[in-house]
Amino acid sequence: MNDINKTAAEALDPEWAAESNTARILAVVTTFHVLALSFVGLRVYVQVRVLRAPGLDDLMILLSALCALGGWIIFVIQANYGLGKHYETIEKHDYMVFQKVGFWQSIISAGLAFMWLKISIAIYLLRLSKNMKQNWYKWALWVMIGITSIYCIGGTLPFFLRCRPMEGYWDKNIKPTPTCMDIKMFIAFSIVNTAFNIGTDVIFATLPIPIVWSLQMKCRPRLYVIGILSLGYIAVIMGIVKSTYQLALDVDKDKTFNQNIQFWGL
Repeated sequence: MNDINKTAAEALDPEWAAESNTARILAVVTTFHVLALSFVGLRVYVQVRVLRAPGLDDLMILLSALCALGGWIIFVIQANYGLGKHYETIEKHDYMVFQKVGFWQSIISAGLAFMWLKISIAIYLLRLSKNMKQNWYKWALWVMIGITSIYCIGGTLPFFLRCRPMEGYWDKNIKPTPTCMDIKMFIAFSIVNTAFNIGTDVIFATLPIPIVWSLQMKCRPRLYVIGILSLGYIAVIMGIVKSTYQLALDVDKDKTFNQNIQFWGL
């Protein structure tokens, strides 16, 4: 059991200590990842084998899918080291491994996967807009590519810089004793990054509308296509929920039981 409060942990209610969210977390996470990866596989197959028109956007979405797959693998690894279990019931070594792989999950899945995905959307819209006369639209897409790249890469920096040496992020017992960023400052950086995520989600869910509206099709199917392309607003809702858990990061003493930040940041 966790050495921080070993005496108290030994006196824990056995029924409470046996509680586990592991299966639920893995079931939901796996379902979302299978659906997303299946969609990517189908899209790439159509672009390469059916339309024979692969583009840079397909490469970007493949990179995003690989990063997402890496994030899912880390969830599976964490399941063996305390994911879904109450914090006080986790062995000290297991929690260290849990934090270490979680560190890389934040970089690979929450950072790089989102970056490649949004760049892929922007490049795809650039392909669709090649015949549009409005230059502002293309410039807007290039600006979004730049903003997305900067804030996604910048969003990973607080993880690398949170502790010195870096290993202090997951192991507070190393020598020399690590010096770490104040948790409130770390939370502030995380909230700013989530705000950028939400903002770009809104923009990327809205940007397809001018292109679709200009297509030669009846109003009803046009609205249907816009609705499908605007599913990014679901990501906006998830981002808002995620931010509420980020704000409570410093007071949540049982993060491993629900893993809410990573769960809602899928």
